[in-house]
This record gives sequence, C-alpha cells and structure tokens, in this order.
Amino acid sequence: MKLVYICSPYAGDVENNVRFAKAACRYAMKQGCAPIAVHLLYPQILNDAVPSERKAGIRMGLRVLVSCEELWVCGGTVSYGMSCEIAKAGRLGIPVRYLSAEQIQCEAPVGQYGVLARRSAASVCGAAESWVKQDGRPLVFGTYEEAVVEAERLNGRMGPVNRTVEYFPKEMEAMPQEAPSFGMELRL
Repeated sequence: MKLVYICSPYAGDVENNVRFAKAACRYAMKQGCAPIAVHLLYPQILNDAVPSERKAGIRMGLRVLVSCEELWVCGGTVSYGMSCEIAKAGRLGIPVRYLSAEQIQCEAPVGQYGVLARRSAASVCGAAESWVKQDGRPLVFGTYEEAVVEAERLNGRMGPVNRTVEYFPKEMEAMPQEAPSFGMELRL
C-alpha cells in the first residue's frame, strides 16, 4: 500500500477545507493508498493563528513528507504551506501528482499507466511480456507521459544492438494482480 501525502489548503475557509481534505483522504484510500494529511492532525494540537505554532506545524509536516512515496496536490489552490510541501517533495525526488477537486469529489479514478516489457520471439527463452516491477509490484504512473519517459529510459539502457526486450508505456485497466510465474520476471 503506497503512503501518499495529501496536500490541500487548510487556512481560510477551514470548515470546507477540512471537509475537502477528508474527501481527498477517502479518495486516496479508494485508490488503494494509505493517505496522510498532516493538516487534519496538527491543527488539533497547534493553533494555526499563532505564527510560531503554524511554522512548527509546517516543519513537522515536512518531516512526515520524507516518509511518503508520493505527494498529491488536491484542488486548484496552492497555499504557502502547500508550496513548501511541493518544493520539499521536488528536492527529495518524491513524485508529485495533481488532482482536481472534480476528480476527488466525483471520485473519478486516477489514471494508471505502466511499462510493459515485451521479449521478442528471437530471444533464447521465446516471446513473453510482463509489467515492469519494483519490489515485486508493477510500477504505476499517474500520466501516460510519465510512463513514456520511464519506457524510453529503460530502452536507452538496453542499447540499440541485439535488443530482445523492448519497453512500452501502456494504460492499466486496474492494478494487475499477476499470479507468480516461472517465466520472465523483470526487476529494476
């Protein structure tokens, strides 16, 4: 289960922003992720109106972000605190995914794309295909473009001569639950 950092506004219309953050967390759960929304936690023990406590909350949130696998920017507004979180994720190399309020409120599924490895029939082992995996799970990308970049990177590593495996970006209909096989398994 992927740990995702929910990044959405808090200050301003606190009541609606809290409701939206909760909806974003529910949305993440339905996507098979474990969401963490520090702005739902820290205001319970800190006073956001006190500058030193707000600063402490942002610092603690950034510490939590380090443990997350993705940061999801939810909605169309980016506050000062959110910009700090987005910048930190960029420095750490944590993928950032942008979700509209409509996606979250309508519960439209997040697009899932993967990289398919296809071994040619010219290979000693014969033709086969499988999702590219990391730690036993298929790599999943939020956009087709991200999957294209990864496929190109993998194809570039192979070199142009005697290529028996090629990588292709492909939309995933659902997170594949592949049965263990004794055939081809590709790991990064």
